[in-house]
Amino acid sequence: MPNILYSVILGGIIGALLGLIPFFLNRARGKPGLALLALACCAAGGAIAWWLSILVAVGFAVGTAGKDGAPRSSGKDPPMATPLSGPIEYEFNYTRHLGLACLSGPLKGQVYSIGSGGLIIGRDYDCAVRYDSAASEISRHHCSLRWCQGQATLVDLGSRRGSYLSDGRKLPPNRPVPIPVGGKFYLGSRENTFRLIRM
Repeated sequence: MPNILYSVILGGIIGALLGLIPFFLNRARGKPGLALLALACCAAGGAIAWWLSILVAVGFAVGTAGKDGAPRSSGKDPPMATPLSGPIEYEFNYTRHLGLACLSGPLKGQVYSIGSGGLIIGRDYDCAVRYDSAASEISRHHCSLRWCQGQATLVDLGSRRGSYLSDGRKLPPNRPVPIPVGGKFYLGSRENTFRLIRM
């Protein structure tokens, strides 16, 4: 009996250690619930048989790879969003009163007014929506909301981790993409999600 208990405990520990791989992969993709489920399933699988925890870990890692528009391990990006056509001329807009609501991440609950000249999101001191310098997913000047052709547009400023629409489409750098009121987008991962709102 003690040998069986010893093998169950040892298998659970090995399974939990293997479960750290899909745990951190899913945490990085903004899925903390799935990360905990992967860790628990690997530990339980290891308690039954050590090789079962390997199968569970591989299954969780492969099954969630490349989803939700976050950077993929294969190096491929989601389809590009369609930018506005024609010459790019940013405008000042004094008539529309829009704001930006942060839905998740370290700025969750914050609401920012979009001025007549737009605003910049990033880690640098001159950004209207400013992340802490330790926010590695966010570039110094990550993206901006600007007025173009009479509408609010999102412009990725050549960020390292990318800017994405809520459906996972990645924005091309330095090209304005229209954002409707109520439209959502995220920076780097879904942990940094914003919504355009009417003020």
